[in-house]
Amino acid sequence: MKRFFGLMVIFAMFLCGNIIQAQEQDDDDFLFLTDDDIAAIEMALPDDIPEIIQVLRQEPHSGTGQNNEVSRLNQSLSIYHLLILDRAACALNADISGISNANIIYKYKDGVNGYLIAIYMSPPEGPVFPQMPDRSRILVNMTTARIHTLNEYIDSAPFRRFVTTRRIILDMQEAVRALL
Repeated sequence: MKRFFGLMVIFAMFLCGNIIQAQEQDDDDFLFLTDDDIAAIEMALPDDIPEIIQVLRQEPHSGTGQNNEVSRLNQSLSIYHLLILDRAACALNADISGISNANIIYKYKDGVNGYLIAIYMSPPEGPVFPQMPDRSRILVNMTTARIHTLNEYIDSAPFRRFVTTRRIILDMQEAVRALL
């Protein structure tokens, strides 16, 4: 595995050394590649690369739409989200929607138009993003597969710039620790 990553780093460094420079046509605003640029892109990989890369090089993506970003996720990991919204310009008591109540770990709404703080977990089928209230403003939108990252962020000084009430911070920490 280390050899694979080492070869990938060397390959990436080699590509970075051959920077593609696009040239602009005089008659329009479209960028195009020179023949030298195309040759650099189509260069042959060395024969001593790992077998998995050889297979990928021989079988490009078919474009059938069978592969998507969700299928590439490690679905054995839960994905945690921390969201802080400013609802000052929203309708009274505006709330997020599109997330099952079973997946919400913590939610706090400050007054009828104050901040909304939510910690929620995406289901195993893939990430879920809530529908935001109209005219809400996102202040923090953090997504991680590591629950400790949420706990560390809640304990950090930058987070306390958004949330200054000690009771809310303690409630959030308690909700996150319950998942550990």
